[in-house]
Amino acid sequence: MPLPHWEIDLNIYGPITVRGVVHLREPKGFRLPEPFQSEIVIRPFNSGVQITATAHASTLQNARKVSLVFIGYMLDTLTLQVNLPIFMNYTSVYQGRGENYTERRIVTEAEWHDAFSESRLLAQSKPTFLRALGWYRKGLYTEDSLDSFLAFWNSIEIVAGKYHPDNEASKKGSKSQVWECFKKIWGECENWPVIAGQTEWIDENYDVRIAVAHGTQKITVEAVENVISKLPIIRDVAYSFLSKWKETQLNLQIPLEMH
Repeated sequence: MPLPHWEIDLNIYGPITVRGVVHLREPKGFRLPEPFQSEIVIRPFNSGVQITATAHASTLQNARKVSLVFIGYMLDTLTLQVNLPIFMNYTSVYQGRGENYTERRIVTEAEWHDAFSESRLLAQSKPTFLRALGWYRKGLYTEDSLDSFLAFWNSIEIVAGKYHPDNEASKKGSKSQVWECFKKIWGECENWPVIAGQTEWIDENYDVRIAVAHGTQKITVEAVENVISKLPIIRDVAYSFLSKWKETQLNLQIPLEMH
């Protein structure tokens, strides 16, 4: 018996919109000879966009989970392109969060399609980098300053831990791996964007990450304000690093089944 079809509505909150209604047909996964094609409809509303996606699944719960992953990966790749906070929510009945953005980035049909295609390619060939994009997106949308800091740092550290140059320096640990990755794409520290010449930046932010993640630092007003003051810089560093790494180091190869 064939699996039933489901339609899942996902509310995407953020300062983005579309012109009119966008219709797409995007493959899910790499099942051969023909992957399941999901019908995608994207509509605007004041708080962002609403995405309706079709899914094949035995139960509603499975259809929801598949759609959340499918759309979530797409949003991770789209976020690196638009660099804006985008938050996804599922409800069985449409509910808005109350935001009414007066300035919105128009995301074109081509950009939506590219985000779906790229997320599928990353999920197949570079899942670690895709996971880093997910952390970066969380850093943008979470309202908790400590979580935001950790998310931005994780987006950097995950890439460095997986793809760092294989040399003696990188064997010293994660801080050295981040340093070596920065050097690989930007050269010496005085040439790094955002933090040019700041040779202590990695050590200082790593120490903050350890204190926050392991609870070794008391959560005081001063401690939180210190983390908040670091957010604009670590956000810009993470964005610059992920963008440059994707551009120069990933070397994405399109599998034959995606042509």
